[in-house]
Amino acid sequence: MVAVNVAHRPSPTRPVESHGRRQRRSLVAERRQQRQQRSLEVLQGTLSARRVERQAPWLAGLHRVADGTLLAVGITGAVLAGLTLHWQARWSSDFSDLRAAQELEHRVTESIASLEQYHLQRARRPGMLVATRSRDLVFLPQPPAAPSTSRPVQPPLDYNLLASGY
Repeated sequence: MVAVNVAHRPSPTRPVESHGRRQRRSLVAERRQQRQQRSLEVLQGTLSARRVERQAPWLAGLHRVADGTLLAVGITGAVLAGLTLHWQARWSSDFSDLRAAQELEHRVTESIASLEQYHLQRARRPGMLVATRSRDLVFLPQPPAAPSTSRPVQPPLDYNLLASGY
């Protein structure tokens, strides 16, 4: 009978890592780290203003002009956005005032129409109206000018309290 030692056999779910695999993995990790460091160095080198200024002063000046222009464009955009919002708010306020004035004009037109209807109905009854003649007209003298400090006799009308058509 042949005896087999089970303790030295690798488990089927976990392969045995040899020394070569470990070494290869550590090399791969080192290369990744070196690539990251190189990419950071390249990135920092391209953004270094002093390095560019030493190599080509005119290019550094061009970068400064481009940076200033970009900043000016950004500020101008922010100012224009603010002005646009302001003008839009003013326009909506003025438009609502226009709509209120149009509504008041409509109410006045309705009132005039109802008064005209009333007078036309009265005109159908001839005995109620008197013919107008120039000798029947009465001219009143103009009242003296009131001092500017006095209050008006009648307060101005509040159109919000009036019903439509009156």
